[in-house]
Amino acid sequence: MNIKYRSHAVDRMLERHITTIEVELILSDPDGVIKQSRDKYIYYKNLKGRGDNLVAAVTLIKSSKEFEILTVMIDFEVL
Repeated sequence: MNIKYRSHAVDRMLERHITTIEVELILSDPDGVIKQSRDKYIYYKNLKGRGDNLVAAVTLIKSSKEFEILTVMIDFEVL
């Protein structure tokens, strides 16, 4: 899996204490996926050991194995 991170995503990962390993887990084994537009998706997962709700990664999908992370969120709620 090839993952690229935008600078905004890196800043949010540092702020929210989300590791690249956790992002890879969210993408490889999500609890759910929400399509936002033609190539933009939100992948989310309840990560064990974290006290917050769902952790989500907003992505642009370049191909089946290439992702670009736009941002990450904690306490994500599916409506």
